[in-house]
Amino acid sequence: LKSAATLPPPCTALDTPRCTAPDPRTQMAVSGLATRAVLLLCSVVAAVGQSVRGAAEAAVATAEYPMTTVPTNGHSDLAIYSMVAAVVAPFAGIGIMLAAKEKGWWG
Repeated sequence: LKSAATLPPPCTALDTPRCTAPDPRTQMAVSGLATRAVLLLCSVVAAVGQSVRGAAEAAVATAEYPMTTVPTNGHSDLAIYSMVAAVVAPFAGIGIMLAAKEKGWWG
């Protein structure tokens, strides 16, 4: 540990060379370089993304056996049953809860 006598005095004025604040132009230059680096990185990512997109589209275009017909489901009545269940289920649940309440069931 240094004694208090050997420590330099605290800065009280900015006119001494030891106490000057960083130059604003230097700070702006560093900020500008960082902005340019981020912009370059984003541009590279966009270019790579476009090349990958083009490769995927080319692979789809050169498929040997494209799907030309859509298979149908023989159980189309399942959709009707699901719509009926969506309407009936809440009423059935409320009815069961009311019946349980009438019997004094506390769960």
